[in-house]
Amino acid sequence: MKKKRMVNTMGRLAFAVAFLGLLLGCSKDDDLVDNAPKDEDPKALTLKDRAAFGIGAAIKTNQLQENMFAYTLYEHFNQITAEWEMKMETIWTSPTSFNWSKADELVTFAQEREMNVHGHVLVWYKSFPGWFKTAGYDSTAFESKVKDYIQTTVGRYKGKVKSWDVVNEIFNDNGTLRSQDCPVYASFEDPIGFYGRCFQYAREADPDAKLFYNDYSVVLASGKRNAIKRMVARLKDEGYPIDGIGDQFHYRVTTDVNTMSSGLKDMASTGLLIHISELDLIVNTQKSDSYQFVRSEQIKQAQMYGAIVEMFEELPQEQKFAITTWGVTDKYTWLTDWWHPREYPLLFDENYNEKEAYAAFLEALK
Repeated sequence: MKKKRMVNTMGRLAFAVAFLGLLLGCSKDDDLVDNAPKDEDPKALTLKDRAAFGIGAAIKTNQLQENMFAYTLYEHFNQITAEWEMKMETIWTSPTSFNWSKADELVTFAQEREMNVHGHVLVWYKSFPGWFKTAGYDSTAFESKVKDYIQTTVGRYKGKVKSWDVVNEIFNDNGTLRSQDCPVYASFEDPIGFYGRCFQYAREADPDAKLFYNDYSVVLASGKRNAIKRMVARLKDEGYPIDGIGDQFHYRVTTDVNTMSSGLKDMASTGLLIHISELDLIVNTQKSDSYQFVRSEQIKQAQMYGAIVEMFEELPQEQKFAITTWGVTDKYTWLTDWWHPREYPLLFDENYNEKEAYAAFLEALK
């Protein structure tokens, strides 16, 4: 593993202050160069510079107000996913009203900096608004409402959002359709047919946007993966558009690399674009209150990040859409709430320093 690039902390802080100008509307690369830390190598490559595919990060818009966050995001990534603020529940506030404020803010930030936006997510069983779930719609009214939501949302961001997760998490690991707490399953005799039409509604609203199915454990759970492959085949046979598959890659440093690699190749056998869509790696696998992220643990995480990038690079170039980490810094990760407070899953530490994981990711890029 190459020695990771060392960054002078004071220089980074100085540049973060200068970067405030970018937040206030400056988007020219020349301004970034003029204000760059003088003690950094100007030729040093970042992830987005070196990768031949998208390098994304999931964010919340309030994080953009922190200068070091915004600087780190812009310097290293070229694609943004909304962690929560482009989900249906956030946007669709009533049958006839929408709250676009946070989604607009994210899209504007990206446009001003020539970053791509991956829209997440149009239809997910967990993000149907409460008012929708209690409305008592029959299947016809249900679909009419969802069609309107999809086309209104995709249409609003036509040409601004490069790609969308149209449908998210509809299969159990054994390949059966998700039924528990799923409004779609409860409303349609043929849920797959409904999901196929959702892809069509999105295509009609923006013919140029890439359309994805997204799920977790795709490379690990063969039953789920086979069900996804059958769905893809059916959608293609019936003329519904689907461009890609995303696997979230919320995995652990102990996850079996060979299983991941073979599963990823199997995903790619569909011929579709492949997106590692929500990558983070749990290190505190036992949820220990005394866990310490010591160097040996850092190296273990780095080796897994490197292995994941290597297996992605082995895919056909035309199928490599992007690798997106679910966050930027350990300072802001959902895992400290959902998993354990002592968790360090991302590429940058709480002070925005590049971790061993970053160096391994960078080195594994071709």
